[in-house]
Amino acid sequence: MHPVTELLECRGPEVERVFVVRGRHAGLGRLLRLARQGGVPISHLAREVLAGKVGKRALHQGVAAQVAPVPYADAGELCAEAEADPSAVLVLVDRVVDPRNLGAILRTAAASGVKGVLLASEATVGVTAVVCKASAGATERIPVAREAKPARRIEALRRSGFLAVGLDPDGDTVWHEEKLTGQVLFVAGGEAGGPRPAVMRACDRRLAIPLAGGVESLNVAVALGVLLFEAVRQRGAEPYGP
Repeated sequence: MHPVTELLECRGPEVERVFVVRGRHAGLGRLLRLARQGGVPISHLAREVLAGKVGKRALHQGVAAQVAPVPYADAGELCAEAEADPSAVLVLVDRVVDPRNLGAILRTAAASGVKGVLLASEATVGVTAVVCKASAGATERIPVAREAKPARRIEALRRSGFLAVGLDPDGDTVWHEEKLTGQVLFVAGGEAGGPRPAVMRACDRRLAIPLAGGVESLNVAVALGVLLFEAVRQRGAEPYGP
């Protein structure tokens, strides 16, 4: 209990999720409060399920935490740095649960010169070992932050001058008709249903990529890659650093 509380207090952004045995409440007030304040998801599990996660011999006291294999960036600091860059591109990911998809997204974002990636805290996979492997090292090259309130973050970035565009197969704008220069935030997600409705409503535009007959959708990482490199093309610059 105490190590998890200390972890939330000192290294909160690195905590992916807190696990608590169902019905366990005594002495956990501060721990749970810190988790909620930091936007860390809390899962209530049967005791035997938690034991299976941490090892049957572990003395877990009914509480455990899952920590990212690489440290997260601070979302506020990442966005502040991007706001100071007139050509910054950010990506916000919501409701992507397949770690391989997220790994591919991070790889594509790094390759196209994205300033950083924001991951919604809820219903979105974090930077796991599988994500790191699928990204082929990109997790070491691009800042990734957890975002507890993605819709509010989108609105704040829009107020600062960012154009927020969401990837939507039913969007009202064709991808190559949108001006993607200047400060742009790309919002992508959901292998099944896309980002949550509130997140999409916060965007300025919803961009669609027309597909040939018989193909219903593109993989989220592929669709995002199309738009990121369209932004690179419009800017007339190489995406790679020196």
